[in-house]
Amino acid sequence: MANNIFQNELIRPELRAGIKQLGFSEPTRVQTGVIPKLLDGNNLVVQAATGSGKTHAFMIPVFNTIDTAQKTTQAIITAPSRELAQQLFDNARDLRERSGLAVSIMHLAGGIDRERQMAKVEHQRPQIVIGTPGRIKDFIEKKLIKAEDVQTMIIDEADMTLDLGFLNDIDEIASRLNQDVNISVFSATIPARLKPFLNKYLQKPEYIVIDNPTVISPTVHNYLIDIGGRSRNGVIYDLLNIGQPYMVLIFANTKSDVDEIHHYLSKKGLVVAKIHGDISVRERKRVMRDVQDLKYQYIVATDLAARGIDIEGISLVINAALPKDLEFFIHRVGRTGRNNMEGTAISLVTADEMEPVHQLEHLGIKFEIKAIKNGELVDRADFGRRKKREATNEKLDPKLVGLVKKSKIKRKPGYKKRIKTAIARDQQQKRKISQRQAARDARRARKGRED
Repeated sequence: MANNIFQNELIRPELRAGIKQLGFSEPTRVQTGVIPKLLDGNNLVVQAATGSGKTHAFMIPVFNTIDTAQKTTQAIITAPSRELAQQLFDNARDLRERSGLAVSIMHLAGGIDRERQMAKVEHQRPQIVIGTPGRIKDFIEKKLIKAEDVQTMIIDEADMTLDLGFLNDIDEIASRLNQDVNISVFSATIPARLKPFLNKYLQKPEYIVIDNPTVISPTVHNYLIDIGGRSRNGVIYDLLNIGQPYMVLIFANTKSDVDEIHHYLSKKGLVVAKIHGDISVRERKRVMRDVQDLKYQYIVATDLAARGIDIEGISLVINAALPKDLEFFIHRVGRTGRNNMEGTAISLVTADEMEPVHQLEHLGIKFEIKAIKNGELVDRADFGRRKKREATNEKLDPKLVGLVKKSKIKRKPGYKKRIKTAIARDQQQKRKISQRQAARDARRARKGRED
C-alpha cells in the first residue's frame, strides 16, 4: 500500500488515474481517515467540517465498489436539497469522466421532470443513484429502483437532513435495504436526535471525528462588530466598501430579512443576488449561473438555501445576525477560507446579543472584536467594559443617568463637580430613607411580639 491514500492499491488503476487528473495530490485528513475504512467495507459515522473534502472521501470508494458488468442500482447517495444533490452528481460525473469508467449515474431530485426520470430508469437501471430522500423513496416504492440490489448507502449532510425533516424518508429507504448493506453517514455535526437512526441501521459503526482545534478553519479571520444603535443594513453596506472583497455572502435568518437587505443594497446601487426558499428552482439556477459567471459580487441568502450551493471564491462572509441554531454558524463561516485561501467572517451583534457569542466561544470559536472607524476595521476594547458601565448606570435613577451622560459634554468649570455632588446627595438621601424604613419595621416587629 502506498503512503498516499490516493495511490492505495485497493483502488482501481482507472480511479487512481482519474484522481490524479482531478489534480488531487495530497489527501485531506478526512480522506486519509475515511477512504481505507470504506474500501474495507466498514460502516462509518463521519463528522467533518464543511469544505474538508468529505465528498471525494466517500465518492472514490463508492465508485471502487461498482461492478460495471451488473446493470443494477448498487449505490445510493442522498443529499437533503436539490442543489446539494446536483453538486454531488456533478462531482460524480467528473470523477467518472476523468477515470473513464463505464458507470451509469442518475440524479433523482425534485424540480426535474419526474415522468422523464421514470422512463429513463426503466430504460437503464443506474448503478449509482444520487438524489434527495423524497424522490429516491418514491422510486423505490414504485419498484423502479430495486432496494434489494443496493450494497452501499451514503447519507450526506445528515444534520441538515434532520433539520429539514427528511429523516423519515431516509428511514423508509433504509428499512427496505438488505441487512448486510453498508451504510455510512457524513455530517458537519452529529446531533443527539440523529442517534436513534444510527443505532437502528448501522451495524457496529466506526466513528471518525475530524477535529479542527479552532472549530473553524485557521485560514478564516473571525470578527465581531457591535453595531450599537446603528442600522444593520447600513453597517453591511459600509463593510462592503472596505478592502474590496472579491465575493461576499451575506447571511440573514429569515426570507423577509434577505429581501430587506437585498432591497437596501440594491437601492445603494450594488448588483446583488438573493437566494431563499420562496425563489423558484428555475430562478435559483439562473442566479447560480450568473454567480458562477461573476455577474454578481454580493449574494444574500438564508441558511438552508445556502447550505445547498457551492460558490467558489467567497472572500467575505457577513452574518447580519447570529443564527438561531448556532450549528449553522460553523456552516456559514465554512463558506470562506477554503483551499488554504484566506477568508474573513464578520458577525454583527448588539450588547444584548452576547449570550450566543459566549456559547460559541465555549465551543472553541474565537472572535476578534472590531469596529468601523474612518472607513477601516480597527481593534476595539472588549464588550465587557461596556456592559460594566451599563450595569453601573442601572443603579442610578433615570434622571441621574441623564446627568451622567451630560457630564461627558464639555461644560463650564464646576459643572461636572455639581453633577457628582447631586448624585452623592441623592444616594445619601436614599440611604437615610432606607434606614428610617428599617427602624420602623423593627419597631412594628417588637410591638407585635409584645402584643
